[in-house]
Amino acid sequence: MDPRFGSRFCILFFLTCSLISGFTFVGAQNQRPKNVQVAIRAKWSGTPLLLEAGELLSKESENLFWEFIDGWLPVAKTEGGSHSAKDCLVKILKHGSSLFSESLASLFEFSLTLRSASPRLVLYRQLAEESLSSFPLSDDSYSHNVSEGDASEAVGTKKLDPLLVGVNLRSPHGKCCWVDIGEELFFDVAELQSWLQRHTEISGDSFQQPELYEFDHVHFDSNIMSPVGILYGALGTECFREFHLTLVQAAKEGKVKYVVRPVLPSGCEGEVGPCGAVGAMDSLNLGGYGVELALKNMEYKAMDDSTIKKGVTLEDPHTEDLSQEVRGFIFSKILVRYH
Repeated sequence: MDPRFGSRFCILFFLTCSLISGFTFVGAQNQRPKNVQVAIRAKWSGTPLLLEAGELLSKESENLFWEFIDGWLPVAKTEGGSHSAKDCLVKILKHGSSLFSESLASLFEFSLTLRSASPRLVLYRQLAEESLSSFPLSDDSYSHNVSEGDASEAVGTKKLDPLLVGVNLRSPHGKCCWVDIGEELFFDVAELQSWLQRHTEISGDSFQQPELYEFDHVHFDSNIMSPVGILYGALGTECFREFHLTLVQAAKEGKVKYVVRPVLPSGCEGEVGPCGAVGAMDSLNLGGYGVELALKNMEYKAMDDSTIKKGVTLEDPHTEDLSQEVRGFIFSKILVRYH
């Protein structure tokens, strides 16, 4: 064989293979998946998975809620370094599942994945908004730099505005925790301790106390006749730990009826540690909902509607008139005779 012919044949074969593989690659790129992915997003902003885990535990038992808090406090104080969202989820699941039996632990993991406790945390946000609105701060967003009369009117309008349901509240004065006793708010532990010392002998009916609901978390050592103290804050923050330890001790001494409403105000995400804000910054996709996509067929077929205008309705537009003679047969008379 001629060497030049062999080299030309090899070059031609290589070019042919390259063209075929190129067309195959382009064809594979042009093939798009035909499936449709649909997600339903909640109208409210995301909520922390750590707080959702506590709410799921409270549905089983209120004692489990307080055990979860007491067990996480040393973890939040010692944890450091960077953790991915997946690592934090595993850590939260491990901590919460340790309080359940094996059968309930799988259900706890499934419920946390569905984010079923997120609406409860949104409700606590609204209650926290009302708590702050009851005592407007001079430089806070509730006053809007207006007079006292206009500020109270603006607060009333804000409470009734349904569009604010999905908006997370802003931390007042950069504080991430506060205690509401009905007559005033405490943003510092020292102020709370001073109040507890002054009101040791004062009965709970001496001032208007905050309203409690059946879903509130009341500490098991609390005295029902003691004045109510509601802690708004997020597990994992240092202020929550300080307020919690103070209120637990006061509840054991019968000085206060300790209640927790978990909230993480906007701007406090950096104060809860690596795992305390997981889920709060992301949009919330609602799970467990079916979606039906009705695709309309846009193909139209031409049909003769002259018979319809005359009052004759035919199932098939191509149906022939049986009264006409077809090759010597009148099928309408045959049908009448032998029917």
